[in-house]
Amino acid sequence: MLPSEKTYSIKKGKPGKTTAFFICLLVAGFLWLIKSLNTIYYQHIKVPVVFKNVPQNKKPLQDIPTYLYIDIKADGLKLFFILMNQPFKTVEVDFNDLKSVNKQQNYILSPSTINFRHSLKFETTIKQISPDTIYFAEKSGSQKNIPIKVPLFIKCDPGFGYNTPDIVPGFATVIGDSNSLKHIDTIYTQALYLSNLSQRAERKIAIIKPDENVYYNINEVTVKVEVDRLIEHTVSLPINIISFNQNVKSINVFPSRVKVKFTVLQNNFNISDTTLFRASINSSNFNSTNKTPIILSTQPGNINILSIEPKEAEILIIKK
Repeated sequence: MLPSEKTYSIKKGKPGKTTAFFICLLVAGFLWLIKSLNTIYYQHIKVPVVFKNVPQNKKPLQDIPTYLYIDIKADGLKLFFILMNQPFKTVEVDFNDLKSVNKQQNYILSPSTINFRHSLKFETTIKQISPDTIYFAEKSGSQKNIPIKVPLFIKCDPGFGYNTPDIVPGFATVIGDSNSLKHIDTIYTQALYLSNLSQRAERKIAIIKPDENVYYNINEVTVKVEVDRLIEHTVSLPINIISFNQNVKSINVFPSRVKVKFTVLQNNFNISDTTLFRASINSSNFNSTNKTPIILSTQPGNINILSIEPKEAEILIIKK
C-alpha cells in the first residue's frame, strides 16, 4: 500500500440511549395495551330508563326510577366501545314483561326481561341492577270496567278503504272513590290521525285521565286498522211499500225496481250480502205529483253508497 493512500473504515450505527429508551417504552406500552384489552373488568354505569304500562290500580311505594345503575362485566376492548356510546340511549321497560311477586305487588328488574343492548350497543354480562325491585301497594276504592273510545280521523288513498278499527283492549278498569266514578261512563284516548293509507296500520294511543283521583289498569291502547282495495258493485232491488193505507185497493210503483251502486272492501263482501239490501217507499210521503223518494231501509255494514237510480218512484193508487 502506498503511503499516500488513506484507509477508510465504515462502522455500523448503533441507536443512542434516548432512542433505545423510547423503543422499549413503545414495546412495553403495546404489550400493556394488549393485556388490558383482554383483561376482564367490572364497570358501574348509569342508564336512563322509561317505564310503560305502570300498574294504575296500585300505588308505588317509592318514585318510579328514571335511571338504572348496572354493573357490567366485559373485556377491555368491549368496555372501551361501550363507554364510547355515552350518553346512553333511554331503555324502555314494559311492566307487562316483568316478573311479579307477592300477588303482583312487587316487580323484579332483571337482565333477562330488560333489553340493554339498544342502549349499550353490545351484548354484555350484567351482574347487578339497582334498584332491582319496584314495590307497590294496593289502592283502595271502588272500581268498574268502562269502554274506551278513540277519536279517529282516517283518510285512505283513492281506491282504498278501511274496516271498523279494532281497539285493544276495548275496556279499562277504573279505580277511585264512588263519587268520581259515577260521572265516568267512557274513557277517551288522544286523537288518532291517519292519512294516505294504502296498507294496514297499527298505533299505540295514550289514555286521557279525566280526574287525578282515579286510576286505570292500563296507560294506552292499540288501534289496528285493516286497509284494503275498494271494489264497485251494482245491485237491482225490488221496491217495497211502507205504511200501506187500508182504504186503498192497490198501489202500483213505477219503476218496480231500483239500481244501487256502492263500493266495498275487496275481501269484506260476499254476494249473499246483497240480501241485506231493502229499498222502500213510504206511502205517507206521497205528494200531489204521486212521487216519493226511494230509501234504503236496510243495507249491509261497511259499504259506501255511490248512487240510487232512480231517486224517486211514481205511484198509481187504486181506491176501493
